[in-house]
Amino acid sequence: MQKTLLIVSGGIEAADAARRAKEMGLYVVVSDLDPNAPGFTHADSCLIADVYGPEQTAAAAERFHRKIRKIDGVICVAADAPMTTATVSERLGLPGISTHTARLASDKLAMKQRFAECGVPVPWFSEVETPQALSRIAIERGHDLVIKPVDSRGSRGVQRVAQVADLTKAFFLARNHSPSERVMVEQYLEGPQVSTESLVVNGECHTLGFSDRNYEYLERYAPFFIENGGDLPSHLSGGIQDKVRAVVAQATRALGITNGTVKGDIVVHRGEAFVIELAARLSGGFFCTREIPLNTGVDFVGAAIRIALGESVPLEDLQPKSQVPVIQRYAFPTPGRVISVEGAEEARKVPGVAEVIVTARPGDIIPAAGDKRPSAAMVLATGASREQALAAANDALGHLKIETA
Repeated sequence: MQKTLLIVSGGIEAADAARRAKEMGLYVVVSDLDPNAPGFTHADSCLIADVYGPEQTAAAAERFHRKIRKIDGVICVAADAPMTTATVSERLGLPGISTHTARLASDKLAMKQRFAECGVPVPWFSEVETPQALSRIAIERGHDLVIKPVDSRGSRGVQRVAQVADLTKAFFLARNHSPSERVMVEQYLEGPQVSTESLVVNGECHTLGFSDRNYEYLERYAPFFIENGGDLPSHLSGGIQDKVRAVVAQATRALGITNGTVKGDIVVHRGEAFVIELAARLSGGFFCTREIPLNTGVDFVGAAIRIALGESVPLEDLQPKSQVPVIQRYAFPTPGRVISVEGAEEARKVPGVAEVIVTARPGDIIPAAGDKRPSAAMVLATGASREQALAAANDALGHLKIETA
């Protein structure tokens, strides 16, 4: 019988996974609170439920499972909602991570504590309960720290303390982004940062995605960490990449993930790999849906879907077939209300450009620099070399004209 896959999140980045699931011959159910979610375009059935509401989504999935059609697997794409997928899988008896693992993956402080207990290399960290406590830590350890909400999504509320003018304001900004109103700090480690994407099959961690994180606008948007894209393959040496793989595998075991997907944020400091964060889900930014396939030729999302359904994945399907240079870059227009968007078709015609996705529409508001990436479009480009791919990406960005007022 045709199997049924529930995809949690109908965002534009998750739409690729829904389309791939349809290509695999699956019956696709997409859940999202937005009735106009892009992922619904590729769905056979839709559930209107909050992606970040575990009980709400689980209740909707259970009704569908019992009254309409049996669900065989659940997966979360480009949304930091491991508790939602874990609750669904636990309620319906599906393959997936436990709610205990999901809680660890959703709580940055609990995650770091677990990593420290298991010997996973992480920056020094501590919970901080008041602005006065933050000031004391800054005096004792210096200002080279990062303050962040314990349980926010992405980079919201994350700030570099050395570039903060008002520690009290920074503390409350971080706390305001935390649903549990908890804040933590950790040591800022100098060094290249890399995003990883891994598939865990029967306890074996296969890290296929290595993207050098591009922070060329770090000073412009300080004290916030605004990433401007990524470069594949990584420029890191083979030996350093092996260290990153080993640390990601160690962290995955510490969280108790034996089958599933893992997104890693890793920093290489003085030749050693440290875990900044690990997420028990597929990443956003089209990393797993488009960049990894372009770079390696591996059907990463297809393999992740099979794991979510409890199916076996042959190891040969996880072996990179190529290392094609891939460059991802974002367009950051002047903050304000979008008046017009032009040049997308011209950008798509640039040789080497694999994708141009414009997310801004007339009437949208592009926020000022802050703790959320103020992007309006994304470009993916390939080439025979990194330089060639980068030139294509920059050429495409040059064609995009996003007027704001």
